[in-house]
Amino acid sequence: MISLLWQAILLGLQAGLSPGPVTTMLVTESLRHGRRAGMKIALVPVLTDVPVICIIIPLLYFLTANTAAIIGVISMVGAVLLCYLGIESLTVSKKQFEQNNVPSMSLFKAIGLNVFNPNLYIYWIGICGPICVAALHSGGVQRMLSFILPYYLSLTGAKLAAAFAVGSVRKSLNVNIIVWLNRLLGVSMFLFAVMFFWTGVKIFTGLQPVAGSR
Repeated sequence: MISLLWQAILLGLQAGLSPGPVTTMLVTESLRHGRRAGMKIALVPVLTDVPVICIIIPLLYFLTANTAAIIGVISMVGAVLLCYLGIESLTVSKKQFEQNNVPSMSLFKAIGLNVFNPNLYIYWIGICGPICVAALHSGGVQRMLSFILPYYLSLTGAKLAAAFAVGSVRKSLNVNIIVWLNRLLGVSMFLFAVMFFWTGVKIFTGLQPVAGSR
């Protein structure tokens, strides 16, 4: 049980702090709208992963013949969404940061981004899924939950801490610096889009098996 707990905590911290589209968006929104907006993004994995755990992963296990094609399509759609977010960050202006009353719609964008993140499905099929199945067989639902709950507590905690840190230094930064940081993050969104697209290409061409890390 203790080793399973440490597995959950370490994997959760790795997933929470590793660079990725949602983490990049968390930093972007924390800079634009403050730490509260960033903290909303930190909760996205919990909102999007629950349906994956409960519905999508079991379906993918049953549809093993079509698993690669499904994740390939998800990768392509995710690449398009990342391009849209990249353009949005690249075209940001100083005026937008001076209009503090503008509401953020980032939560819905982040949910869509994570839903179409192929690494979410690859991660659960290749890493967390097998751990949960093994825990379920050895100790039932209680043992499986002893992995899932600490995993999401550490993942969400890491992202909340990142949002709090970035949002706290936001007011001390010059607006021009924030604008250019957003544009830099926009470029990184395009890089992630290329990675998503290439993942889809490799899956469709049989160059990449459906296994990996988030």
